Amino acid sequence: MIFIETDNLNLCVPSKKNLEKWTTWINSSILRNTVPSTLTPKTMEMQWDWIQSELKSNKRIFLEICDKSNDNFLGVVSLSQIDYQKRSAQIATISPTIKNSKNKFCVYEARKALVEYSLFELSLNKIYGTMIYPENKSFMINNMCIGFEIEGINHDYSWNNNKPRMGINYFITRSIFEKKKLFEKKVINLLNTQHKSKNKKKLIDTLNCLNIKDIN
Repeated sequence: MIFIETDNLNLCVPSKKNLEKWTTWINSSILRNTVPSTLTPKTMEMQWDWIQSELKSNKRIFLEICDKSNDNFLGVVSLSQIDYQKRSAQIATISPTIKNSKNKFCVYEARKALVEYSLFELSLNKIYGTMIYPENKSFMINNMCIGFEIEGINHDYSWNNNKPRMGINYFITRSIFEKKKLFEKKVINLLNTQHKSKNKKKLIDTLNCLNIKDIN
């Protein structure tokens, strides 16, 4: 069941059709390295019960990222901690599948679409998130290309092998979205080489201001 449609994707309501693949991702070592919430094992039944419970709470939205051309399941994009009084929510994505030239930007196309939905249909004002750094450096740069700004850092956002790992907090508001005229811009253009280089420099400069040495 399609909930949001983009140029190349259908963002669909979760179904049991893709549950096995989704659960496999949640239990993978690749995801555990960058997503702290996946550190404990889950069965398909546990995963489905959790999805249903979260959706019924009205504080979270899950959408499956599906390729419009062939219906391939590419990942999941979500909003959590939806607060209609503060008009804010947290965004997250998982998509460990191998991409091809046609769907390589699917995560960012899905994120941009969910941000638009959140700001203009849910009437939220701020969408935020946190990502582990430097493991997700390229992901951070690409998110900056689609409009997100750095809000701050958390030196011990998560722990691995008894060592703290830094997290970068990022956000976008309706005013930022409108000022950058993102509604009318295509993701493929936002993620061109020029924009990536510009935002890589912006990221490095920001970290330098915070006395954090960039890791290439």
